[in-house]
Amino acid sequence: MSDTQTLTAAQTQREVHEMPTQYRVATIVPSTYNEADNTVEVVWTTGARRRAYDWWNDQVYEEELVVSNEAVDMTRFEAGVVQVIDNHRVYGGVASILGIATRGWIAGSEGRALLKLSVRQELAGIVADIKAGVIRSISFGYSVERYAITRAQDRTDGVNLPLYRAERWTPHEISFVTVPADPNASSRSMGGEGQADPSSRGTPPRGGMPCEFVRALSAPSTMTTTRQLENDMPEAATTTQSGNASAAPNADVQQSTAATDAATRAANDAAARAADITELCTRHNVSHLAAGLIRGGQTVEQASRAVLDELARSDAARGGHRNVQVETVRDEHQTRMAGLEEALMHRVHSRAPLTDNGRQYRGMSLIELGRDLLESNGVNTRGMDRMTLATRILTFRSAGMHTTSDFSSLLANVAGKRLRMGYEENPGTYTRWARRAPNAPDFKSMSVVQLSAMPDLLKVNEHGEFTYGALKDGGETYGLLTYGRIVSFSRAALINDDLRGFDRMIAGFGGSAARLENRLVYAQLTANANMADGTALFAAGHGNLGTGAGSALQFSALSAGRLAMRKQKGLQNEELNLAPAYLITPASLEQTAYQLTSSNYVPATKSEVNEFRAGGRTAVEPIIEPILDGVSATAWYLAAQSGQVDTVEYAYLDGAEGPIVESEVGFEVDGISFKCREDFAAKVIDHRGLYRGDGA
Repeated sequence: MSDTQTLTAAQTQREVHEMPTQYRVATIVPSTYNEADNTVEVVWTTGARRRAYDWWNDQVYEEELVVSNEAVDMTRFEAGVVQVIDNHRVYGGVASILGIATRGWIAGSEGRALLKLSVRQELAGIVADIKAGVIRSISFGYSVERYAITRAQDRTDGVNLPLYRAERWTPHEISFVTVPADPNASSRSMGGEGQADPSSRGTPPRGGMPCEFVRALSAPSTMTTTRQLENDMPEAATTTQSGNASAAPNADVQQSTAATDAATRAANDAAARAADITELCTRHNVSHLAAGLIRGGQTVEQASRAVLDELARSDAARGGHRNVQVETVRDEHQTRMAGLEEALMHRVHSRAPLTDNGRQYRGMSLIELGRDLLESNGVNTRGMDRMTLATRILTFRSAGMHTTSDFSSLLANVAGKRLRMGYEENPGTYTRWARRAPNAPDFKSMSVVQLSAMPDLLKVNEHGEFTYGALKDGGETYGLLTYGRIVSFSRAALINDDLRGFDRMIAGFGGSAARLENRLVYAQLTANANMADGTALFAAGHGNLGTGAGSALQFSALSAGRLAMRKQKGLQNEELNLAPAYLITPASLEQTAYQLTSSNYVPATKSEVNEFRAGGRTAVEPIIEPILDGVSATAWYLAAQSGQVDTVEYAYLDGAEGPIVESEVGFEVDGISFKCREDFAAKVIDHRGLYRGDGA
């Protein structure tokens, strides 16, 4: 039988084993490198023969890849998922990806591909070495789905090894490697770490892809059996009738054929059993059981029981079979409440999203929404006057007597969302220059410790001792305060469907909270209160105050303020070298502030260069705040970056960042009371990053 002879089903024995990813040497073509597209062409296979090791049959064999459009599965090339990676590091993450195969094709008996290399900056050196031909060793990884095996004694090319021809196989990836895979070496382990020695013996590799091994059976040829038997018979036997003379040989041939057929059927049954078990385990996500069940000779029924046992153990470890657990994600009442809330939110804020659940309530008045809520909970509203109906709506509790009423909860949810919108639509200017501190866990006083810089390093003489230095610290203390108001939404407002009044009330709370925060932060500047050292925030002793006619907002005054900040010293008398980043002015100085910081001014002489402009080396950002006009129309301030030095910080109560709304159906108030509360604090931490000019 020739090396390439096709075998019939009766002449073959089929087995299925899991084969790991294998690797072979490939060839780069440096002359094809395209600078514009950053691509290079490679010959990733020629199908050349190599030696490898068959773990299941304990023998060395020769492997040959059939290179044709019918044999090679090019699906991964066509899908654009064949990666170019570093040294077969398939588990190395995206950092190991060097490029992608944009095209793959079969040309004659060769597999070729066009590789597009990565343009990541960190890979520029590797791409340059590939272009220069320094990196030229590549190999490719592949898996085999079917081998056609020719026995060593049946080969006619003089090689005394079985020939495994890969008639169906799939390329997976292409790698640039330090040492290419030797075509005469065995298959590598998964991931390409090292190679297996063909002379070694051990446990077959686990994992990989199912591969079908098709072997030729060693049955005697029936064409010569009869003639050989006739030549071996005695002369007396040949003188009998021809039918009687041939009876014994024919019986032997029939027995041999029956044995061959039985072996073929057994091999086919084994292959079918292996395929069925593999499919069963894959379908139920227990592929790790397949190899053991197949090697153990388990039937498909026995394998099914093993799979069920494994699934039962897995379900028990997760707390029970998920298919028999009933979980209530959302009941009908919650769905209805969500739809009512959407409809109300859309009425007060037209840009709020509206799903099909909420769209069914669109256009309904407050009293109609309340009636629908009552009737859905079994309350008959027929014949109720509007005042009685409004009372029932405001006081109805579907979950018991000790819960908040459903309708007031509904309005509170809408109020909370609308409050947050109003709050975020009115941000204070203080957030641009002050620093937000971590949330406070409670209302106790918080101490902010200031640490000096590290002590200066001193010269150490030969054999001298190092001397100890010390850190100096200072600190400021402040605590949260609670601010709030209560307003009511009456039954009359509910009956009149005064939802616009409700919207203005809640949105007004949001704006009020934002203004409160703004005032509290700027009060730290305008109050000029004493700090922990007993000196006012802005004072000559702190070196951060400009007074007199020269302190009016102008270029020279800004220069003086910058100089004062540059000369500030730390707690250890160390140089801080601070620079202003923000110019904070009242509205009365807005035009002057913009002129001094505009990038459009072009100086005519050297003395007119203004580095405070946008793009300058000490550019400052103007911040205009009308709150300052109520204290002084001429005073202005400079502030450093809060990340460079402490200036003013603000904090919220943990879990209550910004204003919070609560609701209650009142007895004294004929309706729903809404309480808006905010817990907030602000405090100057260090004077060194702040400067004030009093103005003329």
